[in-house]
Amino acid sequence: MNILVTGSSGFIGMNLIAFLERHPNVDVLSFDLGNTLQDLDEKLAIADFVYHLAGVNRPQSDDEFRSGNVDLTTYICGRLQEGLRPVPLVFASSIQALFENPYGISKLQAEGVVARYAEECGVRVVIYRLKNVFGKWCRPHYNSAVATFCHCIAHEQSINISDPDRELELVYVDDVVEHFIANIFAVESNGVIFREVSPHFRITLGELAELIRSFRQMRQTLIVPDLSNEFIGKLYGTYLSYLEPNDFAYGLDAKCDQR
Repeated sequence: MNILVTGSSGFIGMNLIAFLERHPNVDVLSFDLGNTLQDLDEKLAIADFVYHLAGVNRPQSDDEFRSGNVDLTTYICGRLQEGLRPVPLVFASSIQALFENPYGISKLQAEGVVARYAEECGVRVVIYRLKNVFGKWCRPHYNSAVATFCHCIAHEQSINISDPDRELELVYVDDVVEHFIANIFAVESNGVIFREVSPHFRITLGELAELIRSFRQMRQTLIVPDLSNEFIGKLYGTYLSYLEPNDFAYGLDAKCDQR
């Protein structure tokens, strides 16, 4: 089975591919910024399933929202339709599609494109309006408070919090990937399906920062976080991924008898 992942070098794409490569009889086809449209055409021609994760969320101009989110989605669906090989597709949208901002508008328009593809070609399309996704391999100082806080605190750098009471709604990347992969084997009727990733977690920026700081302070307090708490366990695992190799070493306090 050939599975195409667009946005393969991105945070979610890398995590998804790491999971897909464990599955027997699955060949992963990757597409990202370093590829050409000809590369994309060749991979779409043999794909049996498509994860469309590629998109733009931090452009230099708002026009890039249109080209990176709407136009690329239109191109992919058009090529699948023209090749008379319509295949199931999972589309990574955003909760921002519910809001009137340039990014959200472009994601909503892209949802419309994949919905028309499902209707006109009689295939299954699953749309996920993702909340803030956190986990390993997420780039700090980009668009994730969790990644930025983990990186800075792990490296003993300061962080700035404009509003400590601002609440975040988070989902863990491994949970996202498990939901995505379940769609390969789902037996469902064709059409458009909207899904949410569960579980999701709510926390304020101030609480998030203090929790991550407590992970760093473990080296002195030797108090292990409450790993029975699902969110804390996932956040702690994320924090560990930002540590340098030497941070896993502890100095020994030698006890000697000088007699």
